[in-house]
Amino acid sequence: MGLGADADSRSRGLRGEIPERDSESGERGYEPGPIHFDSECAGCRQGGPDVAQIDYYAIPQFTISDSLADLTEFGAADLDGTFSPGGWDSVKQGDGIYGLPMGSGPMALFYNKAVFDAHGIEVPTTWDEYYESAKKLHEADPNVYMTADAGDAGFTLSMIWQAGGRPYSVDGTDVSIDFSDEGSQKFAAQWQKMIDEGLIADINGWTDEWFQGLGDGTIASLATGAWMPPNLESGAAAASGDWRVAPMPQWIEGEHVNAENGGGALSVMEASENKELAYAFLDYANVGEGVQTRVDQGSFPATTAELNSDEYLEAAPEYFGGQKINEVLAQAAADVAPGWQFLPYQSYATSIFADTAGRAYIDDSISLADGIASWQDAQVKYGNDQGFSVNQ
Repeated sequence: MGLGADADSRSRGLRGEIPERDSESGERGYEPGPIHFDSECAGCRQGGPDVAQIDYYAIPQFTISDSLADLTEFGAADLDGTFSPGGWDSVKQGDGIYGLPMGSGPMALFYNKAVFDAHGIEVPTTWDEYYESAKKLHEADPNVYMTADAGDAGFTLSMIWQAGGRPYSVDGTDVSIDFSDEGSQKFAAQWQKMIDEGLIADINGWTDEWFQGLGDGTIASLATGAWMPPNLESGAAAASGDWRVAPMPQWIEGEHVNAENGGGALSVMEASENKELAYAFLDYANVGEGVQTRVDQGSFPATTAELNSDEYLEAAPEYFGGQKINEVLAQAAADVAPGWQFLPYQSYATSIFADTAGRAYIDDSISLADGIASWQDAQVKYGNDQGFSVNQ
């Protein structure tokens, strides 16, 4: 039985030879052809591995061409309730289940408490408070920014998701794309204020400059997935003891609404000749003993048993000043709002973000709302050119 190449640090502890890589940003290439696939597992359709690890956003790209086995025949439907809502919803397409969640990325606000305290900043509980805190922080020290964002498709979609936007609706090859919905516009307006007033550091994520800012306090917070702690510990070691975790700021005061940012599943390939054995591996890795093995090495679990266990919730990492951060992250997973869908060509949509919506970050004449509208137009055109029925 073979494990596909689309396997990253979420697989720690299962096979030592699987290389680690940062896949959370979702910045992937794509393969040419009538239907696009996650490039790292494009060969899974024929003569490939029995099992592949696939990011949630790419699952629709595989299911539409019948490349993934429906796991309901092996009893996967009986696992309803085993996983946190975001991951479980992501592996379901129609009446089928096309993977078992391996990791998830419910969002949380990671913030540098030392920086906040030095400037009298309270942890924001709403996005309006977040904006006001960003102004206060940058006015107090022009070298310090509340966050960094140079234009990231995955982050944008997650923020829209949390704001209540549902721009994608997919039913087979019938696709609707509409970024004029209230949630999308709410995010665009809020983030436009931050861009216009110079409150966001223009730094790309996962770069040396980004980690340096996280370590020296010039980037004071990140709204990102629950998989972030080990990345902070390794990439911003100089700030050990300074960082904390809080729930995501809310668009409506008093609500508890969240979104996912990253994560992926293990799937059985339809071409596999060992489907039953492959599913047994999925069960071991994502439901059985393999889960704790990965949690012990720092992975964020997708299973409710681990998320709710006393051992997990009581963990108090020194890096985070002894805060029981998993209490926050477990609740973040429970608060993920349902109903989100990805495109069956999401990899392509991500690949063109910088040349459309991303231009709003570097060109003052282009608003973020207009940039997102041009992104929509390009996605619609591409989908129709590839044989989908988009906005028709």
